[in-house]
Amino acid sequence: MPSLEDPVEKASNIALMPRKKFGKETDTSVKVLTTTSVDPWSACEIQKAQLEDPTIKLILEKKLNSADRPSWQEIAPESPATKRYWALWDSLHLKDGVLYRRWDSDGGSSCRWQLILPKSRIPEILRETHDSASAGHFGIMKTFK
Repeated sequence: MPSLEDPVEKASNIALMPRKKFGKETDTSVKVLTTTSVDPWSACEIQKAQLEDPTIKLILEKKLNSADRPSWQEIAPESPATKRYWALWDSLHLKDGVLYRRWDSDGGSSCRWQLILPKSRIPEILRETHDSASAGHFGIMKTFK
């Protein structure tokens, strides 16, 4: 006597059943993998890199916790680079928790925000600015024109 089962339901049930291959049961279910990509230039990642850089860390922590410049006694034992950032204290500002230097043009007509670049990011910047086809200049004669 023929079966009264729904053929679509039977096929879907068969598709979900584990398979036997060479005497071993094999799981054929599909697993969905999700990957998240982290933007290495996001504010969070740059701040993390700045905090991992020993020359920037102390200055960034002080800026995050207080508007007051630390005393020279606190900075004196630090590296020359950290002392340089200390000297630039008034031109250093936080944007989204990331340390930048405000650079004003000589006439004061324009201002630029310069990222305080962690040492770990320098090779990447140099690669991007020097190794690409559009990097560099057109030669001395066109540069001076």
